[in-house]
Amino acid sequence: MDKLLKSAVPVVAAAVLLGLSACAYRPGDEDSPLRRSFSWFSYLNADDLRATCTKGAADRYRIVYNAVWQEQVRTYDFTAGRDGADLKTQVTGDVDFARAIPLTDLLSPWRGKIVRARLSRSAFRGLRRALRRSGFHRPAPQGTRVQSWSFFWVAAACEGGRFRFNVWAYPSRRFAGVTLAGILKRLDGTKIPFNKPRETWQPDRQEDKDIDRYQLVVQGDGFAGTAGLF
Repeated sequence: MDKLLKSAVPVVAAAVLLGLSACAYRPGDEDSPLRRSFSWFSYLNADDLRATCTKGAADRYRIVYNAVWQEQVRTYDFTAGRDGADLKTQVTGDVDFARAIPLTDLLSPWRGKIVRARLSRSAFRGLRRALRRSGFHRPAPQGTRVQSWSFFWVAAACEGGRFRFNVWAYPSRRFAGVTLAGILKRLDGTKIPFNKPRETWQPDRQEDKDIDRYQLVVQGDGFAGTAGLF
């Protein structure tokens, strides 16, 4: 991600606080590093799933694993079908400038790796079981803060016409009980290892001015406003 959010943060912060529709996530924004940076909070809050979740709508699931924003962010979008589900996986993180950047796609290093796959019914059922075992259907932990410089899981879904949302922040007993990594490793196809959780510290505002960071607070079935976004 590097410095892509540096110019976007003030605008995104205003959008989160004021609810500006200009920063609302739209499917496909993740393919553009610039659009993704402006609509990231809306994507993380699953605003698109929430808005289209009605009776008869296809089941959709979104899972995000933040493993220190500058190091690795993994996103998984599942759309149920008649014989299983479609999965879109994206992994972004440290940019490797040692690799050649195509002149036709100068933003490709910040797009990360995107893989699409078709899941069988059995594989999709396994994903749902992992969510259930992780406590996805329990109430979201109100007041919990997630921090970009740390580790957390976010899961949202339109399931049977009902919107669901949950969060697991590190370190906590809830986070330790998450069983998603095992099955996602088998499904995502990127072959990129998971960044394992560890103790981190908040970047210093003065010494680390080039580091993008944010905090969000769980309220209701989503994130409400920001806490210390800078």
